[in-house]
Amino acid sequence: MACSLYRPAYISLEYVLQRAGIVFQYDDTITCVSYLNRIVDIDDKIYQFRIINPELWIGMEGIEQQDNTLIAVPERAFLDMVYLSAGNCYFDNLHPLNKTKVKQLLPLYKSKALMERVTKLLNLK
Repeated sequence: MACSLYRPAYISLEYVLQRAGIVFQYDDTITCVSYLNRIVDIDDKIYQFRIINPELWIGMEGIEQQDNTLIAVPERAFLDMVYLSAGNCYFDNLHPLNKTKVKQLLPLYKSKALMERVTKLLNLK
């Protein structure tokens, strides 16, 4: 449902990070990345859309299709979160992240500031 409300969109951020065990605080909001910022409430289900630079859609790397739904892998959701929050975010457990995959996805964002934040958070060399 979330990805069909506003296209293009993919499920990411807190929703994916919760399910991967990276953030522990439960929230049943379905968080998506899209071309707009919006919160939608349908039948007591909340869908939150956060805008991201359209250039990041090229290639769709780190985004999988599951049952006609686009969803970020945890590494992409982590990068989306750090990118959108300008580093003002908290993660309970970074161990589930594949650092090699994070390094592969990081150049997509073309952001020196993001590279520095992620390097510090994950102790990348």
